[in-house]
Amino acid sequence: MPLKADTITKDYVKDAGVFADIFNYYIYGGRQVILPEQLTERDSTKIALPYGADGAVVPVQKFRDVQKLYAAMTDGKIEYVLYGAENQAEIHYAMAVKNNLYDALEYAGQVEEAVKSHRKEMKQKKEQGKTSADEDRKTPSAGEFLSGFWKEDRLIPSITVTIFSAWKSGMGR
Repeated sequence: MPLKADTITKDYVKDAGVFADIFNYYIYGGRQVILPEQLTERDSTKIALPYGADGAVVPVQKFRDVQKLYAAMTDGKIEYVLYGAENQAEIHYAMAVKNNLYDALEYAGQVEEAVKSHRKEMKQKKEQGKTSADEDRKTPSAGEFLSGFWKEDRLIPSITVTIFSAWKSGMGR
């Protein structure tokens, strides 16, 4: 049974050298900015919890083809970027929406991690009996408290490239 073109392309793109070349070409005009050794494989599974019409939470699982974390030194600081690749053997006319959904789920996950971290820290400090007058405890503003995401928090950028493969199923067996 021949392999699907998307499966073959996904396997090929997972290689760190190939992945780096793709993003160096499309994002950086061919300049060798991303090196394979700066890339770390990431779990490409994302879970969304959209609310149904009756208010019930209905989990939806999405799978990005390939996602890698890029880490590089910039001005003495580590800079992180998430790069994702989507492989298509056929034209997907709503691909921009699909990619934006993956990126939005990534950002939502990062916000949720920050919220959990802040809640845990506030709970620990409260349990230790520290008051809001303590210098090492941040008192969140109304907006920070409401969102759970603080002004100083930063999101790791997420960039997705779609790769169209003209390779057809049944070829190259």
